[in-house]
Amino acid sequence: MKTIRMIGAFVAAAGMAAGAWAQSGDKISDSAAVYATYQSEVTDVKTKPLSSANDIDHALTSLGGHNPDRLSSGWISYSALIASQDPEYRAAVHDIESFYGRDALLKGLSMDARYARKLNGGDNAVSAALTATDADSRRLNSAAAYVKEQAYSLQAAGWAKAKIGNARAKASKLDDTQNAGIPAAAPLLTAFSAPDIDSVLAQAGVSGAPSLWDNVSTAASAVRFPAAVTSGLNLNRKRVKFGKEPIADQIATLAAYRVLGADSATPGQLSAAMNERETENCMSMANLNLQQCVAAANQQYEVPFCIGEHALSDVGKCIGGVYQ
Repeated sequence: MKTIRMIGAFVAAAGMAAGAWAQSGDKISDSAAVYATYQSEVTDVKTKPLSSANDIDHALTSLGGHNPDRLSSGWISYSALIASQDPEYRAAVHDIESFYGRDALLKGLSMDARYARKLNGGDNAVSAALTATDADSRRLNSAAAYVKEQAYSLQAAGWAKAKIGNARAKASKLDDTQNAGIPAAAPLLTAFSAPDIDSVLAQAGVSGAPSLWDNVSTAASAVRFPAAVTSGLNLNRKRVKFGKEPIADQIATLAAYRVLGADSATPGQLSAAMNERETENCMSMANLNLQQCVAAANQQYEVPFCIGEHALSDVGKCIGGVYQ
């Protein structure tokens, strides 16, 4: 597939500090890069069969080792970046800023959680973000099915039938990794802070477009985003599910901060819009279930089922439960 962007050589994550997920200057973009890093690992597990115990351990850590709060914030941030591309919404934000002043607009955004989505284009902006989420959720479900199928097919492999020495220790180590979190990969931090990333993000919210992450892999020598889709699209954008309006409101608010410039808001204002408790709790439960599943595993081939069910499918449900 042709690309609209290719960025830099891959930098080993081992050389990065644990807090590297938010060090390049734009907190919204840096947070989105954490979600992008998770999705790039999904690409790897979708395209490379598990062929050793080391492969299983790597998939378990790279997919199941994310901090739930940071992964949730990463998805909210990515959604906000897509929502911020809506032309009508961008114009509305700038119109309010011009008429009332930036300080008044920022006050409105921080004082009223529903304010941002009520602006012209607000619903369409969020809908574009949820359309991209739908593609991502379906992608996670597909990857989960592929990985879980290996839990059955690997039963014929001698190495996969080997006993796990200490499954509880493996689960405890995973818990430590989840608490620390996995930093965003360096090339994805670079990609999301690039000046022309908006053209990629605008495409990701188009109805019928594939998931942005299908060609993004940590195994690649560069970050490749898919070319713009020009055919086969439909107009069935996703709507916010009843009861999930607060999540949609936070996406719209964070998108408004992005339109204004992420440095226009205080760290507290950004964090308030970025940190969403329901999705964080959902991902925390997915992590806990993953730990328990791993702790109960006796043989190597059982772990892929845990990965597929809890590190992939459950995460897809966490982000996929916001729309209809």
